[in-house]
Amino acid sequence: MGNNNMAETSTSGVCGNVANRNEPSRNEPSRNEPGRHLGATLCIVLAAAMALAACHDGSAPAAQSAQSAQAVPLPQVSVTRPVPREVREQLDLSGTVAPSATVTLIARVQGVLKEIGFADGAYVKQGQVLFRIEPDTYRAQLTYDQSALDNANQELVRQKQLTSDNATSESTLQKAQTTRDQALAKRDMSRINLAYTEIRAPFAGRIGARAFDVGNLVGASDSTKLATLDRIQPVYVNFTLNERDANRIGLFTQPPRTVRVNVLGAAVGQGQGQGEDAALEFVDTRVDPNSGAVKLRADIANRDAHLIPGMSVEVHIPAGAPQNVLLVPDTALLRDQAGASLLIVNGAGVIEKRAVVIGGLYGSQRAVTSGLTANDQVVTGGALAVAPGAKVQVVAAAAQGQS
Repeated sequence: MGNNNMAETSTSGVCGNVANRNEPSRNEPSRNEPGRHLGATLCIVLAAAMALAACHDGSAPAAQSAQSAQAVPLPQVSVTRPVPREVREQLDLSGTVAPSATVTLIARVQGVLKEIGFADGAYVKQGQVLFRIEPDTYRAQLTYDQSALDNANQELVRQKQLTSDNATSESTLQKAQTTRDQALAKRDMSRINLAYTEIRAPFAGRIGARAFDVGNLVGASDSTKLATLDRIQPVYVNFTLNERDANRIGLFTQPPRTVRVNVLGAAVGQGQGQGEDAALEFVDTRVDPNSGAVKLRADIANRDAHLIPGMSVEVHIPAGAPQNVLLVPDTALLRDQAGASLLIVNGAGVIEKRAVVIGGLYGSQRAVTSGLTANDQVVTGGALAVAPGAKVQVVAAAAQGQS
């Protein structure tokens, strides 16, 4: 009602004008008396309307704004508290799985492929027959060569007897000896060729796809590749380490005995305990001058055969003494040119951006070594909808849903 004076002034001015227009001249008779009454009535109505408008001008929009502010809900975020844990600093590297042994199976004799003793991609046992190549032909050849050897042995015995009786010459005996030796070599070669008709697994492992089907002629070329067999229990993990880190952990003086191997993506939500220990089996004797890195190889048991050749894995090498840290989900971290930071919900329910110092990755959890306390509420969901300084409502992670 602070505008009442203005309204009164305006009303007075309007009514005054109306009155002046309706007021008769002193020299005129009062024949306009009905007009004067009509003008006065109009003035009263106009004054009431303007007063009402003045009263509502200030108060109505303010009340409307207050109601609107109360109707807008606060943005919701899900939070988690850091997990205190003792960890050991480690180097996180990328590695590649390789078979601990591999062999290319080839046909060493020529013939028709008679039998295949495995399914493509199957696990085979050591000594298992994998291919059989037309053995009958080579068995017959062995029988023939054995007979020739028997005859040569008999002739050699006879010539020796004749020599002792001075009934034959020394040259004839030597010829019989040579004939027997040649027959023996030929028999042995036939025996070897017969053994080549069966190709057996030299070790237990997983075999790839066959290159030929039953009925094909194989061995016509010098090296007919039939299949490839890999030993995957154990397997090797090949990786490299740069020269600076190698010196820092004493790789060339006191190399670590074990490393930890994680399959990519397998440790999500499982923390530090995931992975398998692998023995550091090989450290190269030189640093590659082009890359400045040294080649390493770990030997891992792979008892459940979940690691296969060519797979990419994470390799973690211990690099320091144990220390106490706080673990937070790695996905909650914000990274920019200034470094790493986290969104924190403070005691007043307001978002704060907190700069932190981070350490190694343990499964899906990132170690924070500075800038955070165990009681802080770290935003893990809904961060895309809020900014530092915004007031929020904390909800359970399941209720928040995807952010």
